[in-house]
Amino acid sequence: MINELKEIISHNTIVNSSKPVLIARYFMNSFRSFILLKLKYPWIKSSGFVRIPFSTKIWSPNKRITLGNKVQFGQNCIVQCDLEIGNEVLIAGNVSFIGRNDHNYTIIGFSIWNSSRGANLVTKIGNDCWIGHGAIVLAGVSIGDGSIIAAGSVVTTDIDPYYIYAGVPAKKIKPRFATESDLKKHLELYPQ
Repeated sequence: MINELKEIISHNTIVNSSKPVLIARYFMNSFRSFILLKLKYPWIKSSGFVRIPFSTKIWSPNKRITLGNKVQFGQNCIVQCDLEIGNEVLIAGNVSFIGRNDHNYTIIGFSIWNSSRGANLVTKIGNDCWIGHGAIVLAGVSIGDGSIIAAGSVVTTDIDPYYIYAGVPAKKIKPRFATESDLKKHLELYPQ
């Protein structure tokens, strides 16, 4: 806890906040995280600093959610599937992780209402990812390390590492780094 606080204060020039403000925000987040991760959702496993606003709604069919270190959700996110998130992941506001196979609509002689449920698939998000505002991620996809999902995108298939994806459905737009040497340098400086 003390090391996390020291790290936040050492990055003071980046966030442009005073030390008292940083300390207060850290303790308020710790209190909120305690309420959410220990009392409301005790089945969520976390391995470090996590920021989840009270407005985020979480449901997991198998109560299988793991969060790495430095995971931040924005306001009004929705989780409705099993989910594994790596380290240093930013999730903007209004992002939804939703089930893909909620109802089997192909059974002849049964209405969608009366049909059986589909498979509960796990969504996996790698390290160093950023998911933009309002994105929708369908259950069962894997989002590779270092990737970026643009705002408003709908992710229906796996995402390659270190690429930017956008659109409905999300498609590969361009590499995150301009050159292979930039990616190589990033991986040297930021080992996963």
